[in-house]
Amino acid sequence: MDLWLQSVRAALAAHWVAWAVFAGQLLVTWFVARLAKRLLRWVANRLVNRSETTLDDRLAEAGTPAVRWVIFALGLRLALTSLGSAIPAFQAGGRYLVQFTIAARIVEALMVWAVAVLVNALIAAALDWYLSELAGRSGGTWDRELGPMVKKAAMIIIYFFAFSIILDLFNISISALIATAGVASAALALASQETLSNMLGGLAIVIDRPFRVGDWIELTDGRVGVVTEIGLRTTRIRQFDGTALVVPNKDMANTRVINYALPTPQAAIRQTIRVTYDTDVEKAKQILLDVMQSHPEVLKDPAPGVWLTTFDTYSLNLFMSCWVDSYTNRFRVTDELNMQILRAFRENGITIAIPAQDIRVQEKEDLRGETVERTAPDGDRPREAVPGHPQDQQG
Repeated sequence: MDLWLQSVRAALAAHWVAWAVFAGQLLVTWFVARLAKRLLRWVANRLVNRSETTLDDRLAEAGTPAVRWVIFALGLRLALTSLGSAIPAFQAGGRYLVQFTIAARIVEALMVWAVAVLVNALIAAALDWYLSELAGRSGGTWDRELGPMVKKAAMIIIYFFAFSIILDLFNISISALIATAGVASAALALASQETLSNMLGGLAIVIDRPFRVGDWIELTDGRVGVVTEIGLRTTRIRQFDGTALVVPNKDMANTRVINYALPTPQAAIRQTIRVTYDTDVEKAKQILLDVMQSHPEVLKDPAPGVWLTTFDTYSLNLFMSCWVDSYTNRFRVTDELNMQILRAFRENGITIAIPAQDIRVQEKEDLRGETVERTAPDGDRPREAVPGHPQDQQG
């Protein structure tokens, strides 16, 4: 120990100018780092005040402290390089080359770690800004649930890479570490395959946005309801009977969905009214058109319309169409229109057709020249008496 201290004193005495320059560089680096922190905050404040978003505010606030350590680590490495070039003992073949190399590697590791801290701080600030400003606007809760997980995963990945680079600086093999991490990732992926599928399905729903919270949708199996929540794993739909339908996101992402709220909330009311063949069609069409136009919630554009579409077996089919401002009012407005149509038809003597058949009876003469009525087979209908029929003669 005494011998080592004596060698250090001798080195300091022999190269005191180089050591003084080194100390001065460290001092300047420290002041520059502190000045850079304040300067960056001042510049950031001047720039972010001109923008409408708060993202730059958060990035500046989070990144400024880490920038100071990055500058200090960089200045320390430059100072060590200057010191090594001035002292032969720290150069190749020198007595203290190993110790100087280790010190340089430690400073480089500090630089790597400082950069990792800076990157992690910026990503964390961006995620915090998203969770506070944009989360929930997509109509789902997946982002609020997934945000903290993404934040932790990003931190783990950043520091893992930083730690791997630091080990490589000290010539420590990281292949075993990478292999272990790969095996662990594969095992985790296999164990949570279903969960990952639902998470990716939820992400696809939010990105593609086939429906949003509050939308009225219909699934391929005929179930209809209002979307109440788009979660990390499942989508919840409140059906009209009050029950909750919970569907995994991977199924929702791969199924056909009818969204009544897209592309606009306007909804069409279309139905076919069947009237009898003896109906005055022009009058019936005008009644239907007047009923739709007189309703306060029926839109003027697109304009209501009535068309004679089909000559059916037992009816004339009148197709009516109109629009309302929201699909949520469609059932109520349809009921009100139908009640008015039924009332107007009754007042104007217009009959709604029902399925019916007319049976024609052909009459033939018997052998004596008298007319005999032939009726269709009907066990419930009494046969009318026919003069001269054998069954009507008295014995």
